[in-house]
Amino acid sequence: MFLSELMDERLIKCGITAKDKKGVIEEMADMFVEAGVVTNKSDFCDSILKREEIESTAIGGGIAIPHGRSDAVKHLKVAFGRSQKGVNFEASDKKPVNIIFMIAAPSDARKEYLQAVAKIARLLKSRIMREALLLSETPKDVMKIIKDFDNMLVEEIKVVTKEGRVIHKD
Repeated sequence: MFLSELMDERLIKCGITAKDKKGVIEEMADMFVEAGVVTNKSDFCDSILKREEIESTAIGGGIAIPHGRSDAVKHLKVAFGRSQKGVNFEASDKKPVNIIFMIAAPSDARKEYLQAVAKIARLLKSRIMREALLLSETPKDVMKIIKDFDNMLVEEIKVVTKEGRVIHKD
């Protein structure tokens, strides 16, 4: 499974306008609804917000990976959003978030869901990839970056979990 297979241009927004975490989640959820991935925006947003209550999905460095599993999701997909000004996502480093990858997964998704989180984390470990995403102007630009990443990383990423959370191993 390549990250580009979980995304398409309808799920990319290079100009997020929301000013807070809840607004970003709702704005990105709209993309999933419009693409026919999510059947009930409210239920899907609730699953994301419940996950955020446990611990912020902002991982530092201006990045957040909100994710949730819900019966309102037809199949696993990933959306990308970028906020020029940055949004308070309650990151541990207190920095605003500019890059957001949101994962929508059906309730019964497990392995594929964790693999998606691991692939996004691997992508975002690269300073070059982060900078390219920050400079991207169109959904087509973002998809090219993701496909270039997929082409560089052809081996399967092994996912290790501890207490239900992904632990990335090189």
